[in-house]
Amino acid sequence: MSRRNPVRTSRNLAVALVLGSALALAGCGVKGPLEPPPNSPMGQPGPDGKKPKDTGPIRPKTPFILDGLL
Repeated sequence: MSRRNPVRTSRNLAVALVLGSALALAGCGVKGPLEPPPNSPMGQPGPDGKKPKDTGPIRPKTPFILDGLL
């Protein structure tokens, strides 16, 4: 009858917990532009009563190597 090595089992469990935690934290957050602070000029309505539209930073379209596969 074979017995499992307790050191190897605990190491595998630790690796699985660390990887699971990393994946869980990688999924946190909100996708989209950043929200301005409450007291910033971007958060205040303009003279017409509407908030200014934030288009976010302009990024140039650069092709990626794997674009052809997608």
